[in-house]
Amino acid sequence: AEEGIAESGYRIVINCNAGGGQSVFHLHLHLLGGRRMHWPPG
Repeated sequence: AEEGIAESGYRIVINCNAGGGQSVFHLHLHLLGGRRMHWPPG
């Protein structure tokens, strides 16, 4: 809510392990919002 994205929507992206582009494996997430999202992402 502080970011102002709750009303317009958001996307959560999770990257993990080699398939997620990591060399040190861990759970990594992005909370994306504040602009129109497209599919496929990029």
